[in-house]
Amino acid sequence: MRHAKRLRQKAQPQNQTFQGILKAPEIITWRAIMEAQKAVLSILESNLQKEGSTVSRFQILFYLYFEGPMAPSVIANRMVVTRGNITAFFKRLVVDKLIKAVSGKSESRPKYALTDKGKKEFERVFPAHTARVQKLVIPLDPKAVEQLKRIKQNAEDRAKTMR
Repeated sequence: MRHAKRLRQKAQPQNQTFQGILKAPEIITWRAIMEAQKAVLSILESNLQKEGSTVSRFQILFYLYFEGPMAPSVIANRMVVTRGNITAFFKRLVVDKLIKAVSGKSESRPKYALTDKGKKEFERVFPAHTARVQKLVIPLDPKAVEQLKRIKQNAEDRAKTMR
């Protein structure tokens, strides 16, 4: 019994310090972003699975549809996944005949583009997906959106020095 009481007393100062940390504006913002992202992504993933897709698959098709042929490494960077993961995604999309390799004359590694089947697949899923996003996400004012972009840029800049 005494031992348990001593442990609780030792834990109190650290717990108070941690509670103080949780009140920092950056931590409050970080937690709000994470919780919102988790809730929205969970619902979107569930609905995309019902349509035979996933968030990752959708993202790849999205980039290729709107931005044209891209190298897997570029998409991996944007999705913040490893090249190994993106390779697995791309192999599956090739097998499903949704994307195909296209070569540039001076490029050693191929870029990938949507096939006609891939375009049709994306066009089938996109309207319902964006309708769900519009129901789930409350629009932020332009200043808040700009702040989120600054957070992203700051994180990318700082990541280089934190490794």
